[in-house]
Amino acid sequence: MSKNSADNKVLEFPKAKSVRKRLLDKGQDQKAVLGLSIVSVLVMTVFLNEWIVKSQNKVDAFAEGNRGIASFEDRDSVDGIKWEHELAQKLAQEKDAAKSLLAVKPTLKDELVFGFLEGKYKTHIVNSKIQSFDFTDNHAGDQPLVIKEKAEFLKIFKTVFALDYSKVQFASRQGNTEVYKLISSGNKDLGQAHFQLDEEGRVLSLKISQ
Repeated sequence: MSKNSADNKVLEFPKAKSVRKRLLDKGQDQKAVLGLSIVSVLVMTVFLNEWIVKSQNKVDAFAEGNRGIASFEDRDSVDGIKWEHELAQKLAQEKDAAKSLLAVKPTLKDELVFGFLEGKYKTHIVNSKIQSFDFTDNHAGDQPLVIKEKAEFLKIFKTVFALDYSKVQFASRQGNTEVYKLISSGNKDLGQAHFQLDEEGRVLSLKISQ
């Protein structure tokens, strides 16, 4: 492997149990980040909506000539406090909703897409199963991942992929494509997994086919 590839993340499988634990932790981290992001958006949305409504009420009152600038200040001293309390209650409700989201245990598919693959790959789903995934350079500097033990990778995530296989066997490598046989518990060939690699051996895509 070249010098550049030494800096790339190599994903190995020393033990299935430890890998699953690491993936679960990553999945939980992704859920936490998602939940915090949602809270931030909800907080800003609620605040802006309340601010717009309050500002519009001031404009309407001024246009009607019912109150002057001084009376606005008097109203703010009372209504402003009430508004802050109402806003605090709404924010508390939104935070509770976010906590409920974080309490949901990530699925194995979540662990794969957001944990192991770090959200760098776009997945193609067929009947709730992953048919393929492709690297997407959504952020500057993102690099494809190196999956050193591809057969073990396919075994760990076998329930996520399209075919109902039990065993994995290396078949061939031609150029930058590695092919693995997907075999049933009865030793029947069900299909293949095609890994497309770049010049550094990093995974650009995976396709499951019959």
